Amino acid sequence: MAPSDNEIGGRVAFEIDVAALRKDPADRGVVGDLIDLVLDLTDTGLSYFFLHPLELVGVSAIRRKGVEVALGTAARVLPSVVRSTVRSMDESQLLQLADFLEQMVSEPVEDR
Repeated sequence: MAPSDNEIGGRVAFEIDVAALRKDPADRGVVGDLIDLVLDLTDTGLSYFFLHPLELVGVSAIRRKGVEVALGTAARVLPSVVRSTVRSMDESQLLQLADFLEQMVSEPVEDR
């Protein structure tokens, strides 16, 4: 059963090939995929976990529009910052970032 829009919680699912990164952390194509994932998670997170709740709790359209404009400005700057930051990481840091993202987007294992 899917939660209603009024329930707290959510699930985000993205595909991440951590095995490919572990095999060759220097592979710039895989690093590019990791960068894309970070950017996708950022866009989705800002929209779903910030903008959507503003609407749900009844924040005025004028205030929401101000937030949307501010986030739009950030969205134009963030990709270059994220790309530069992730590309500057060493192999160990890339693997740790990938592990963190994998853990964050993976379905939790329930105790049996």
